[in-house]
Amino acid sequence: MSNAPLLTGVDLVDVTRLQYMIEQSGSEFLTSGWSTAELNLCEGDASRLAARWAAKEATMKALGNGIGTFSPLDIEVISDNVGAPSLRLQGTAQQRAEELKVEYWSLALSHEGGFALAFVVALAGGRNV
Repeated sequence: MSNAPLLTGVDLVDVTRLQYMIEQSGSEFLTSGWSTAELNLCEGDASRLAARWAAKEATMKALGNGIGTFSPLDIEVISDNVGAPSLRLQGTAQQRAEELKVEYWSLALSHEGGFALAFVVALAGGRNV
């Protein structure tokens, strides 16, 4: 891994495929993939859930690890009072961010035409990797 202070991750999710997975797995998949706050915010909207899933995977990529290394619940997409998304990390994802000395996160979400996209940028200071 380079010593560059800019870390990025991007992910694209097929909303129809995610909706199928939700229908097949039900509440077990929902509660293992999204926090209660995320589920309440999305109100069952598969496009919004897919955008947040893409954000979780994009964050994992920015941290230099793929899915399976971190629990999806260790990465939460939160919104400010005007709806702008941001990230809240905990557990192993937070530990990895601390190892990389991540000081700032930026997150963009989009969903249209049956796909959801997330782009994550992290700024790391004083990296020693």
